[in-house]
Amino acid sequence: MARRERAVAEHDQTRARLLAAARDIVRKDGAFGLTVAVVAGATGLTRTTVYRYFDGSSDMMYALSDETMQLIYARVAELDPTDRRYLDAYVKVAVEEFCSDSEVNRQTVLLAGTQRFRGEMAQVNPEVIVLENLRARQAQGLLEVDDVELAARAVATYFRGALYGWASGFYTDEEFATEVARSIKAGFALGGGKEVG
Repeated sequence: MARRERAVAEHDQTRARLLAAARDIVRKDGAFGLTVAVVAGATGLTRTTVYRYFDGSSDMMYALSDETMQLIYARVAELDPTDRRYLDAYVKVAVEEFCSDSEVNRQTVLLAGTQRFRGEMAQVNPEVIVLENLRARQAQGLLEVDDVELAARAVATYFRGALYGWASGFYTDEEFATEVARSIKAGFALGGGKEVG
């Protein structure tokens, strides 16, 4: 392996190590227990090293949030957007990933603002994904919708409501899954939509 490749690999490994420690700290002590000093102590690295990777604890929370969102969208990319059950699969993936580490992900949703991403995640807009799917299904004759944009906006809004309700502790993981499934039905209803066939 060339020197540059080794340096990149070492950088990525150190960053992953720092984020794993941050995740453990948030799981154990909550978001307010996450500090650069605590992460440095947990990893045996210096605070200066931690600051090379992150501007502070809020930056680590954003990174934890981004990790979860990257996992979601990597799995969503494998789905067939023309499948009539795409939205059901899309929200199922999101619920599974968020609930895979509820203790941490609830806090990242609330404190890091899951809707704020950097890099390639900044280009992801759930409402656009839903809208494109609804339009594709409408063009295939699988869906009748009076106002497809309203339906997409309503699905995304209801989903966010369920997400923030779950993150705030109003819903258990199971109730979150139920509320998210309702978001699709509510969005369809508001947009005057119904499945065909």
